[in-house]
Order: sequence, then C-alpha cells, then structure tokens
Amino acid sequence: MDEALILVKLRGEFSGLVTPYLVRFFKKFYRHLSKPALIRRVHRALDKLEEKDLINSEVVGSFRFVKLTEKGYRAIPEAVDLIRKAGLHETLKKVVSESKPLITIRLRASQEWWFVANKLLPKSPSRFSQFDKELLDMSFETWKERVEDKVLIFLDENGEYQFIEYTTRFTNETYVKQLLAKYNHAWKKASEEYDEAVFVTITLPPMIPLYIQKYAMSFLWHRIKAYLRKHYGFTPPHIYADEPQTNLSHHRHGILFGISRIMDKNEFTRWLDNHLINFLSKMGYHIQKTVNNRLTEEQVKALNKLGKKLLKRYLKYKRKHPKYQGPINYLCKLIRKGNLWEWENPPPDYLKYVEKLQRKKNKFFDGASLSPSDYLKKYLVKNLNAIVESNGEENKKGADEGEGGGGEGKKKEGVVNKLAWYWLCRTRFYSVSPKFRMQTKEKPKQNWKFVLCTTKNNLDDFLSVIT
Repeated sequence: MDEALILVKLRGEFSGLVTPYLVRFFKKFYRHLSKPALIRRVHRALDKLEEKDLINSEVVGSFRFVKLTEKGYRAIPEAVDLIRKAGLHETLKKVVSESKPLITIRLRASQEWWFVANKLLPKSPSRFSQFDKELLDMSFETWKERVEDKVLIFLDENGEYQFIEYTTRFTNETYVKQLLAKYNHAWKKASEEYDEAVFVTITLPPMIPLYIQKYAMSFLWHRIKAYLRKHYGFTPPHIYADEPQTNLSHHRHGILFGISRIMDKNEFTRWLDNHLINFLSKMGYHIQKTVNNRLTEEQVKALNKLGKKLLKRYLKYKRKHPKYQGPINYLCKLIRKGNLWEWENPPPDYLKYVEKLQRKKNKFFDGASLSPSDYLKKYLVKNLNAIVESNGEENKKGADEGEGGGGEGKKKEGVVNKLAWYWLCRTRFYSVSPKFRMQTKEKPKQNWKFVLCTTKNNLDDFLSVIT
C-alpha cells in the first residue's frame, strides 16, 4: 500500500520529489506514527519501488531525490486500483484538496471548484454580495483556462500511451451542437405522440442556500410528477430547462406532455409551499433518496439539522412577506396544431422576449418562430452562444434582463456569467424524459487504463521520461 501511495503522489511530479515531501504526505495517512517512524516507512517503500525499477533515486545533499521511471508510470493504474480496494481513495481526495469542505455532501470536483463552492454554495442567494459574484466569475474563468491546457494520458490494450485533450461541456463546441440536436429531437418525438401539454415555471425563494436549492427543486418536480401519475394514471414525460435568476436563485421552466392541466394557480402555489415545508422538515432523508442512498448516517443527520434551521428561516420569510403564499410559479396550457405548438395564455415576459428577438437576430433562432419550443430553447441557446463565443459577453445578462439572448447596453453591476452558475451548481442545461432521448450508437469499449492528467507544457517532460 505504501508503494501505491508514493506512485500516485509522484505521477504529476515530472521533476521528482525529495523525501521530506513524501514524509509529510504519509503523515496524513499515519497520524499515530512519529516522524522517525514515518521516515523509515518512506525509505522502505522507496527501496522496494527502486528494486522493481519503478523509480529512480539519488542523494542530493542530505536528501534522497526520487522520480518515476517509464515502468513506474505504467504501474499507476494498478496502484490506483489497490488504493480504491483498500478504501483509502476518499482519504486521498481529502489530502489532495487540503481543505475542510463546508458542504455536507461529498462531490468529485476540481480544486478551483471547491475553493469557490466552500465560500458560495452554503450561502443563500439573498446574501450574495457583488464581490461574491465577481469571485464566481473569476474562479470559473480560471478553471476554464486550466482545463483547456490539460491532457489525459492512458495506456491502451497494447501498452501504448494514448493522449486525449481534456474537454468539458463549457469548452467544447461539438458538445454544443450535440445538445441542440438532442433538444430538437426531443421536441420532434413529443410532437409525434402528444397534442397537448402544460408549461410550468417554478422559482425557489432566495433564502435557501444555493446547493440546497438544487435538491429542493428536484424534490418538488418529482412530487409534481407523482401527483400527475396518481391523477392521470401515467407519468407525463417532460422537457425542462434550469437557469439562475439575477440574484442566482434556482429557476425552472418545464413542459409536461399529455395532460391538459395540473391545478388552479393559487392551489398550486399552496401545494408547492406544503411540499417545500415537508422537504425542509426532513431534508436529510429526502436528499438521501435523491442521491440514491449515497449519504452517510452522519451526513443525513447534519442535513436534517440544517433543514430545521432553514425551515425556521423560511417561515420567518413568509411572515415578513404576507402576500407570499409559496414558491413563485406560472402555469399555461399548450396545444399542438399540426406541427406547431401554441400558447393558450403566453407567459408574462413572452411579448418582451419576442420584441428582443426581432431587434437582434440570434444564430440559433428563426426570428419568425414564436412557438413554446423556441421560448424554452432560449434558455439553452443563451448558454450555447456563450460557449461558442469565447468572450461570452452576451451571456453575462441576468435571467430577467437578457431573456432573449439579445439585450443591449453595458453589463450591469452585479450580474454574473450564467455559465459559471451551471458550473458552480453542477446543473444540467436542460433535461428530457428517457422516451424523448436521441438513441445514439454506443462506441466500442476500449480497455484503456488511466495514467494521469497533466498540462500541455508538462507533456514534453512526460515524453522525456517514457522515451
């Protein structure tokens, strides 16, 4: 196990490390050992690795200097598997991050994400300052610059090294085109099977912490689907898009197909309010079900305790705003006539959206099309435009100021790059039911083993080791 830990520690250090760094690294795993015992343990592991020709070492001054050999890089996948089987991979993640997470739920993410997430996600959007939004912007841009410079290195079945450029949904134009094609396919499938639907919008109150809002929205959406399944006898398929409001609160626009109504708006508002209170009162239990029982018992207890605090804050928020009866929402029936969907009663900002489309053409829109499909698509298109355009300035409008993706004027104080919100909250651009998903051919599985992720600048150093 000690040898595996050293291999993983050395894989990104092309110039090598001296033993004091490895001793401090081992201290994270063996806190009960004294410093002399740790030094002996490190040297024993290094001797074994050198006997197997996995590392090279030399004495520099009074320190032992070590670096991986080409054979050592090939042994990294087995070392990672050994660490995972021993159950030390979670401990290794904590050691690498070197930060105590304030977020109760464990997530796999980059150091840049954890840095800003620990500062912003536990906050409620109502408490975000202008500095918080600027910090989110800068962190997201820093992360993008770093991932664009990364390269993934694998070992294929023949023992040859394979190099793949690191891509994400925020940096890959091909992914943008695939997203739009899948969205259009979903609408095509929906139009073939259904001739009526209901458009629904839900906005969560800003006093709920940002990382809890994602689970609260998921809970409310599943309760809506469960209610409709009981009422209609089947689960209506959906297409929905999430986006932030100007204050970064979670905002969802969705379409449920095959139904004519949900309930009256006032009744729906009170219904949402009751279920939001239910969610907060047993928050740990509900989030546990949302994440497929991946939380520990301690995490569930911590979330339950937090949920009770948030429930008190929510009830106080309701007392402070007497007219507030529950999460803000909007309902509208949709009817299909031929191949076109029409509104029975368009949303309040619909005319404003149409006016903006007419003033400024959008590369993904047909300016003459005013269908619900395009109205919902605008939330997707604004994000896709920002990915395609490197400066992303068009995307830096708030949800209420830049609905059509074509607003004019200078960037207002306090608005944030909306892509940064998706990155921070780890939220999809849109979602469709399984029956609407585009069927794609599965690529043949490649039995490649991951070696490491490095930067393009360090790629020459890696090549000099293996050649």
